[in-house]
Amino acid sequence: MLIATLFILILMVFVLCLLFAYGSDFPQAVQRFLAIFFLVISALEIVLIIWVLIYVLVSDWSLWGLSFDEFWRSQLAIIYPFKEWLYTWLWNELLDLLFVFLPAVVFLSIRTVFTTVIGIWFLKLSKVQG
Repeated sequence: MLIATLFILILMVFVLCLLFAYGSDFPQAVQRFLAIFFLVISALEIVLIIWVLIYVLVSDWSLWGLSFDEFWRSQLAIIYPFKEWLYTWLWNELLDLLFVFLPAVVFLSIRTVFTTVIGIWFLKLSKVQG
């Protein structure tokens, strides 16, 4: 699990460094598309966080006890086979860290913060170039 955590942190830092180093070289249309894409994803993640909070309030789960895997299994059962398919293709410890170990609220909050920051940054870049 520790190796998977370090892998995620290194990968996130690498991707962020690449975005900040070469993001200004993207054409303005691509920057604007990425900004809108990341901000729409952030809005959807906020809706998902609210859904998790409501589910915690009406169920027996605690805020820190509900993993994203359990939430996905009980509330998103239609697309749960997609998660099982991911386990056949990706590193299982990495997926366990993301889906099983981290509470759903923590996992979604971290993702929302990152996508929002990247989306706002791309929006500012596209306005500077425009």
